[in-house]
Amino acid sequence: MGNLSENFNHKDFACRCGKCKNEYRIHLGLVGILENIAVHFKKRPRVLAGYYCEDRLEAMKREKISWHAKGKAAHIVIDGIPANELFKYAETLEGVNGLGLYLDDNAVHLDTRPLEKKESWVKDKGKYSPLTSDKRAQYGL
Repeated sequence: MGNLSENFNHKDFACRCGKCKNEYRIHLGLVGILENIAVHFKKRPRVLAGYYCEDRLEAMKREKISWHAKGKAAHIVIDGIPANELFKYAETLEGVNGLGLYLDDNAVHLDTRPLEKKESWVKDKGKYSPLTSDKRAQYGL
């Protein structure tokens, strides 16, 4: 199907701001992680957000230092799979060092940031919270 891997091509990760011409950057380690997820669940993850260009970061009022801007992050969903199940599997994968459970979208953020910057969080009703043991229990993680 794709030019990057069996399930993914550059269009999956292209910026969707509408200003740039679908620019993209992608870390091939991230593509490998997504392929691993596809094999495990026997379904192709759908990339909701991949690369963010400078215009998109500015419009979102985000820091210029973004894992999305480096091509190392994606927000994904798998139809029919609850986000908490996807999250639990993703946290077992080597190289996933940024992991967020996005409850409003039933989605998961994952990124390949350096190991020393590893973190996990939950985004619920637009608010980000660190993933504590209480939050793990609350969200079935």
